[in-house]
Amino acid sequence: MAVATLKESVITGTVRRFELPDLYQHGGWIKTRLLTKFPHLNEVSIIGWLKSALYDHSSLFLYQEHSVALAQTLKLHTLEPAPVVHERFVWCKDPKDPDHQAEAAVFYERFLAWAKHQSCSAMIIEEASDVPHELIIKKLGDKRIMNRQQAFVRL
Repeated sequence: MAVATLKESVITGTVRRFELPDLYQHGGWIKTRLLTKFPHLNEVSIIGWLKSALYDHSSLFLYQEHSVALAQTLKLHTLEPAPVVHERFVWCKDPKDPDHQAEAAVFYERFLAWAKHQSCSAMIIEEASDVPHELIIKKLGDKRIMNRQQAFVRL
């Protein structure tokens, strides 16, 4: 019965906006993941950054029981009228667990709805995601996802 409840929860996707008290429940594993990705930072700066994203109107910070996601709107070019949504992360407590991945995939539907509401022109995704590409395609549609190559110089 407990397994059926988990599967049902994954399918329905009970998504909530991340609030300050949620840092106590989920903050530990999120902080660990951020410190691994950005080793030049410390715990204080990570927590400060997370807190600043909580109530920022240009951020959508969401969580579920086993996953968390953060997306932000930004302008890529000063002459472009429409902003884009940039996925900062879509992570699972256990990145290898297929149920956690399926739960996290629901965030992409929320990102899409939010992006449309913000009149955004595009979403930048899969830069820091535990969700397999195939699951993202199921949520967003294969006709929507495109790839582009970008050159940069490391300094």
